[in-house]
Amino acid sequence: MNLLRFILLVLLAWLVFRLVKRFLNRPSKGSSRISSKQPGDMVRCEQCGLHIPKIEAMRDGDRYYCSRQHLEESKGKHSS
Repeated sequence: MNLLRFILLVLLAWLVFRLVKRFLNRPSKGSSRISSKQPGDMVRCEQCGLHIPKIEAMRDGDRYYCSRQHLEESKGKHSS
């Protein structure tokens, strides 16, 4: 019977620990979890079609590219 009480006590302690941990890790009411995870405006690379955040894209006029290499390759195609 003592072993059963010990197991129940350990289980109860674990449950209390999990509840306290969950309560302490809860975000505050003023913070916004959704807005911090949104990437913002997305644009399509003219060279490969990859969609990337606008703030990370290379820009040439109204065209966007995912890398400097694609920007330069596209300039080579358009100038020829």
